Amino acid sequence: MRNNKGITMMALTITIVVMFILSTMTINISLDAYHVIKIQNFVAKMKVIQSKVDNFVEETGEVEEYPFTEVPNTEVLTKIIESDTIDKTHSWEAEVDSNPDNYYYFTPHDLEEKLGLKSQDMAVFINFQTRNVISEKGVKKDGKVYYRQYDLEGGEQLQ
Repeated sequence: MRNNKGITMMALTITIVVMFILSTMTINISLDAYHVIKIQNFVAKMKVIQSKVDNFVEETGEVEEYPFTEVPNTEVLTKIIESDTIDKTHSWEAEVDSNPDNYYYFTPHDLEEKLGLKSQDMAVFINFQTRNVISEKGVKKDGKVYYRQYDLEGGEQLQ
């Protein structure tokens, strides 16, 4: 009779392979969840900014010029507007306004100081005439960088 003490090499190898497969699946699921949460966080922050812009315009009314800093570097905004991630199928000129001169630039500090939005960590371009808000950095999804909430799932246009 053979004396079986301990585990065989085959059982050890199978255990290690199973553990490797489980850890790989856990890491992939966690990374996918992280990216989904990052996109949802972006959409939520942009909705808050959009809501504040809508309220600000309704309170102040239509004015020719707002007392804010215009876009200091129009090249960045022009690149974003010309990107293929902004949906240009729905009346592009009226909805987005492709003229960078009509936008104002807001840092997180400006959003707090001038619009009363606390705890924002993104810089945005705002056009008060069209009420369009474009993020300076955007969020990556499916290999593309999206700069507006409306171009992402769950970021429906507010009416």
